[in-house]
Amino acid sequence: MQKSAKLTAVYALIMDLPLSLVITLVALALANIDAPGSLNGPNYLRMACLAYVVTFFVNFIHAERWGFAFAAKHSQPGTLKFGILLNVVVAAVFCVILDLIMTAVGMLAAPGGFQFGPYIAACLKGFIPCYVPTLIIAFFWNNFADKWSRAICKEPAPQMPGAPEQK
Repeated sequence: MQKSAKLTAVYALIMDLPLSLVITLVALALANIDAPGSLNGPNYLRMACLAYVVTFFVNFIHAERWGFAFAAKHSQPGTLKFGILLNVVVAAVFCVILDLIMTAVGMLAAPGGFQFGPYIAACLKGFIPCYVPTLIIAFFWNNFADKWSRAICKEPAPQMPGAPEQK
């Protein structure tokens, strides 16, 4: 059962705040190595807000369906392994999209402007350092965001086929 648009939006608002704050900090710290001065308060605030907006809309791609399908092929729903595998896929989707957009925006704002070669290099350089915290945040924060958003929207969680009985 797919989440309603309202539930997806509320979930995104809750889930994406810590994600946007942490990933922006990591990305700007990486950018600061090559472009000193990138990591400053106003730039952080602008980029964190942009990341929050981008991740909000990425939620409507419903990457969790891809993650669920992948995890279900390799594990039993409701298990730790299932949660990890699901989040591996979802975090990858979020990180790829954020990496592509945020790197492009950062390069457009930089004095040297946008150049395709350095753009691809920067995307590749930043993926793993941004993916790891994205995966960790997704794994630990997802259950809270899901429960809180379902409580706010008064939508029950779907029963997962093959999941252990909930008591």
